[in-house]
Amino acid sequence: MVTSLNCLVCGNSLDLGQECFSSRALSGRVAVRLLFLNEKLNYAGTSSYTFDLASALGKLGDEIRLCTTGGDLRKSFGALGVETYVVRFNPFSFSKLLSFLREFEPELLHFQNLRSAPFGQRIARKLGVPYVVTVHRAPDSSAPRITDHLLSGVIALNEVVRESLVNNLGVPKTLIRVIHRGVDTDALSPEPEGWQRPRDRGWIPVVGSVGNLQKVKGHHVLIKAARRLLDMGVEAMFAIVGEGEEEPYLRRLVKDLRLQQQVTFSPHIPNRRGLYRTFDIVVVPNLKAGVGSTALEGMSMGKPVVASAVGELLHIVEDGKTGLLVPEGDDEALADRLRDLISHPESCASLGQAARACVLENFSLGPMVQATREFYQEKSTAASRNATARR
Repeated sequence: MVTSLNCLVCGNSLDLGQECFSSRALSGRVAVRLLFLNEKLNYAGTSSYTFDLASALGKLGDEIRLCTTGGDLRKSFGALGVETYVVRFNPFSFSKLLSFLREFEPELLHFQNLRSAPFGQRIARKLGVPYVVTVHRAPDSSAPRITDHLLSGVIALNEVVRESLVNNLGVPKTLIRVIHRGVDTDALSPEPEGWQRPRDRGWIPVVGSVGNLQKVKGHHVLIKAARRLLDMGVEAMFAIVGEGEEEPYLRRLVKDLRLQQQVTFSPHIPNRRGLYRTFDIVVVPNLKAGVGSTALEGMSMGKPVVASAVGELLHIVEDGKTGLLVPEGDDEALADRLRDLISHPESCASLGQAARACVLENFSLGPMVQATREFYQEKSTAASRNATARR
């Protein structure tokens, strides 16, 4: 009895009734069954990446399901129509989860960040399904290992991450593809009036920073710069949006510097466009390399961005053209740059316009999604061939 055959398009060996990812894509049927795994759906860059990717793929007809241990953004994914499973590693719950997932029959698993690899690998091994991983930040040697027989590929969001994967984790270069982060420029579009506002009506600019309140995010640098700026006689309000373990320290710092009337803390706000519309200037004071999601979002909104000259921010912000760069941790330099921007509204307007144009050309969501789907196809095909060779 014949129990298998070869795909006429790619040559993969298939069980009867099984359909090949490659042939379906080439024949114009692009729907793919994907299982995303993100350990925590919080207000972080990795979760916004997951949300944007799931939203775009769903519009293309792909079927996405998501496994997570929880988080504040679960309802947002539900609104997209993405069925979400909460993972509990007790025997009964885990067995029930695997039953649901086997019925779904995902063709590929996508771990949305390196932190999700340990629990994602456990699911992948139980299902026997290959996986890919997106790595957002340069890992050190203590990061989770991801080199096993089910790993099909790794998406690095920049070249710094790619080099660290090779040097620190020993990931083969052939498995890695650099796909830069893209943002939804339609959802994050600037308001018609732009940056300039009538200063003769008592207008005071709002300087905003968004991100988890961790030391590496550098919010303390912004607070110190705020004190310097006010001492120069420049009026401004400051909004720090996020949550995290540094919040008690940051609030004490605000009190010690007598900035209670000028600095406002806010928890994360789901409406990103509405959030950025309240800012006149966006500050990204990171002390360590990251993907630069906040910078990209602010630039997409046509806001002038002042960022630390570290990591991927060096590749996103062109100093003096699409934004401004300052040495990381230098609150004096940050205060000087903010003073210059506030004093010259016309410079802010031109920087914001150039920033928006840069994102549209180099960091929009469409190319990221297209490159990711092509990566899925390539790695799924390779995994099928490898599985055939092991039989």
